[in-house]
Amino acid sequence: HDSHNIHFACKIWGLRATDLNQGVVYGVLTEETGMDEMLINRLNYNGVFGTALNRFCIQAAVGHPLTVYGKGGQTRGFLDIRDTVRCVELAIANPADPGQFRVFNQ
Repeated sequence: HDSHNIHFACKIWGLRATDLNQGVVYGVLTEETGMDEMLINRLNYNGVFGTALNRFCIQAAVGHPLTVYGKGGQTRGFLDIRDTVRCVELAIANPADPGQFRVFNQ
């Protein structure tokens, strides 16, 4: 629904927007954050802020049963955080035209 609202706003007000749809992103280190220890991101592993991949890794490391939601048959692609950052860079370097709404699926 949010994409439709953004698209509508672009049409009526001549705005430009890029909607980035991404799957599960893993990793906490990029080239820039690796330059200084103070810049390293946190690793969220809970059910609210963390991804299933992070949560599963932590649960496996401490010997806790994996908490699978639903029937456990879902499949998703996993994206390295560096690829996600590159996608954002490309979107910024190549902005949409006025009145254009576009979607990048990664």
